[in-house]
Amino acid sequence: MILVLAAVMLLSLFAWWRFWFFLRNPKREIVANDARILSPADGFVIYIRRVEPGDAIFAIKGRQVIHLEDLMQLGDARLNDRRGWLVGIYMSPFDVHYNRAPIRGHLRKLGHGFPGAARRNLTMFDGQANLTFDVRPYWTECDYLVTNERASYVIANEARALYVTQIADRWVRKIVSFVDDAEVSQGQVFGLIRMGSQVDLFVPDDGLELAVRVRERQHVKAGLTTLFELKSSTATNRPAAPAP
Repeated sequence: MILVLAAVMLLSLFAWWRFWFFLRNPKREIVANDARILSPADGFVIYIRRVEPGDAIFAIKGRQVIHLEDLMQLGDARLNDRRGWLVGIYMSPFDVHYNRAPIRGHLRKLGHGFPGAARRNLTMFDGQANLTFDVRPYWTECDYLVTNERASYVIANEARALYVTQIADRWVRKIVSFVDDAEVSQGQVFGLIRMGSQVDLFVPDDGLELAVRVRERQHVKAGLTTLFELKSSTATNRPAAPAP
């Protein structure tokens, strides 16, 4: 009887996590500010990398060199010649999995699929283990960065354009896009990744002087945490209505 009750409790806990806790979408008070670039996802910063024209971002297992287009699948190899910053945010099974626009602007979906011929998702457990046990660099053994399914977007306004890529985990059921070819406000929900994932953000600086406001292994929240900020700007905070 005790074993039956324990099994029922475990199944109930799993169902609560799987069908309610994991899919929660808490309301957030977004403070819109054109001088700031907000986090597109809840999770842990697994890397912050400076991107220089033609340079590899990093290598996996000391052998597989990764460029920006290999990682983000943006459909534009010319981006490998852009300077900027790349941030990877690892979303654990306990994080909110709704993704939000880091800036206001026009959002357009660039593509959705697998980067290679394998067309299968690997587990992201290595990323979670590296962050948990502080194994550096945190992308060590993370083959999923160049194998797993992903969806990529560009968000642009009159001041800048930046790029977001959602990367699926092995257990992901679906990458969902709520918005495409439409205007979004800063902090607005634009997508969802079910059952664990990662979101990458590439910010071309185009001569702008950006201050990095986060560090690797830091936990961030979509629409609330500032990732980058212009070092000199007259832009001011303007409270926005709660983002959907």
